[in-house]
Amino acid sequence: MQTMTAVAKNLSETTVTAVAGLAPLAGALRRPRDYYQGRRRGGRELPDNILLFFRREAKTLLGGAGPVRHFHHRYVLVVPLRGRGRIVVDGRVFSLEPGRCALIAPYQFHHFTRFDAERIGWLFITFEEAAPGVSGTILRPSADGFWADLRRLLEDYLRGDGGGEKGDALACRLALLLGDLSRARAVRAESRKRASGGEDLLFRVHGMVAGSMRRMLPIAEMARGLGLSASHLRTKFRAGSGRSLGVFQREVRLQKAAELFVQGKATVAEVAEACGWESPFAFSRAFRRYWGRSPKRFALFAQGR
Repeated sequence: MQTMTAVAKNLSETTVTAVAGLAPLAGALRRPRDYYQGRRRGGRELPDNILLFFRREAKTLLGGAGPVRHFHHRYVLVVPLRGRGRIVVDGRVFSLEPGRCALIAPYQFHHFTRFDAERIGWLFITFEEAAPGVSGTILRPSADGFWADLRRLLEDYLRGDGGGEKGDALACRLALLLGDLSRARAVRAESRKRASGGEDLLFRVHGMVAGSMRRMLPIAEMARGLGLSASHLRTKFRAGSGRSLGVFQREVRLQKAAELFVQGKATVAEVAEACGWESPFAFSRAFRRYWGRSPKRFALFAQGR
């Protein structure tokens, strides 16, 4: 009794209360059937190379003449805190606003569009490793725990450079956040009827390219399918997207090629054929020019080898 009293004198009142509150929880634990078998983490790696940054202006996400197409070899978690905009992911459009967030997988084709105001406040969290296992791309976290864990992640990030033990703690904090996100409700894509003229044309062209991935589509064929003249299609598409049709089609195909290499189930020749190139040499040259690596080096890098 004297020992316990002495210990209590060396502890703050808050600590004594906290310790006492743990006893009922610990008392509820059951006796293990096997003292060598516990709960495993499922073999998932922790997030690594974590970077946080904040966007205050919509133009930094939109670019100049048209929307900026983003391709990342990292996971990107977008959390709007102020302001509303839209994100297009693989040809589907979603509204992004406070209370929602977007989780973009590596090499996933996406861009931002139609912000309500120039001034925004969007948090970006990018990282490598650790596939989050989230079922949807756009999510609405319902549990307060997500926002509490997000605050702690920000506080931890601001307190240090993230290296060494601090990096380990940050990775664990982000893993908790992603666990919260895995239980969030997925948001449905918006109807394309709400798209503007330029967006609608982009979606339709993207659908045509994605549906005929094994061959390059002539502009004249696209124009007939869209009920436009070839010259009108070229002009309207460039005005709405800031890209020529040829550049856009190559981007979609090269992004698809990157996805196939990440999966690691196809050779260079097979990927070239699947993405519309008749010659593996021409494909390799276009791939290197776009991604900065040869297809073989890219595949090794993407698979962490």
